[in-house]
Amino acid sequence: MRVQLTRVLWPVALAVTACAALVARGVADELVDPATLGTLFRSFSDSGHVLVQSLMGDYGTALGQAALSLHVNNEHVRIPGISALPGSQQAIDAITTASRPITNNAFQDYVKVRNEVQGEVSNPRAAVNYYLSSEIDYLAQQLGAKYNRDLRDRRLNLAVGTSYGWDEIKPLPDADTRTAAGSKTTLHGDAVATQILSPTTLLRWGLEYNIVEGLQYNPYRNVYAGGTHVPERTPDHRERRDTFLKLNQYFSNRSSLKLSYRLYNDDWGITSHELESSLNQYITHGFAVSYEYRYYTQTAASFYRDEYPTTNGIDGYLTGDYRLNDLASHLFGASTRLDMAALAPTHALWRRTGMWLNWERYFNSNNYSANILEAGVDLHFQ
Repeated sequence: MRVQLTRVLWPVALAVTACAALVARGVADELVDPATLGTLFRSFSDSGHVLVQSLMGDYGTALGQAALSLHVNNEHVRIPGISALPGSQQAIDAITTASRPITNNAFQDYVKVRNEVQGEVSNPRAAVNYYLSSEIDYLAQQLGAKYNRDLRDRRLNLAVGTSYGWDEIKPLPDADTRTAAGSKTTLHGDAVATQILSPTTLLRWGLEYNIVEGLQYNPYRNVYAGGTHVPERTPDHRERRDTFLKLNQYFSNRSSLKLSYRLYNDDWGITSHELESSLNQYITHGFAVSYEYRYYTQTAASFYRDEYPTTNGIDGYLTGDYRLNDLASHLFGASTRLDMAALAPTHALWRRTGMWLNWERYFNSNNYSANILEAGVDLHFQ
């Protein structure tokens, strides 16, 4: 796994870090007063040698009784060129069914840049937010709102949220695709109840529901069916629903355990189960470590097949997306976090600085694996 900043990212990384321009991974849910500035670098590589490098920045500050948070992300995705010999059947198949645009030389690496901006204004009970993500062939926007209220002497919190997203997809005109420009909308709603069971135990239960309309497949991917290659096609309508249960337990040795379960189902025929756990432990004052494990399993979409005997697929639908197949996956992770204020409380810079390093290893039953590395710095200003 390569973990390095490219020449394109280095100047941006140095500028953002030096200026401490933008902040805190979290957003307004856990915003700290006074203002917080921070940066995060993330590197992702998978078994297909795809490399994703993200440079993120966040800013958070108080606005009277409200809070403002901003998040930006500059992401570079590098997809390796076709490795088979030019003119070979392997190369032809790889180019024909590629899930990326083939605009020039398919045997050279393809690089896509994505820029993202998120903003939220919140007070103790409500929040409104806006999201924008821009790529050369994809523009996504979303508006959202949340509201919560405490009950039973603040031992119970009830929260509801909703959002509406609209995406514009415009495949590159010189790419090898027969898919025209399209759009997608997503209507989301959720409800969450959080109960304090004891001074050291917290229980959370929630429901989520989404209605997705429009183009929901990769416009560059073709599927081998009936002895030829045809464009991928999935239903334009999808209803997605899930419920989750989370338990957080704090222990007297300054450690905590988090357990969660999620059940998901949609009208494409997919049902999934997810179990997740994390253990957090203070090693010494200002220094903590965390360990996590997640197991996930799902059934296949009703129209997914390893092979399609005819070009009509199943009821007119065909897909080459392994994520719509039967799937089981594992994720292992470890992270460290250092609060410099605990080590140097009188130093002008260090007492406002926090640093962390995260590593995750993911693999699944469809021969896909990935490594994820994160490194970040937070600066707090008074």
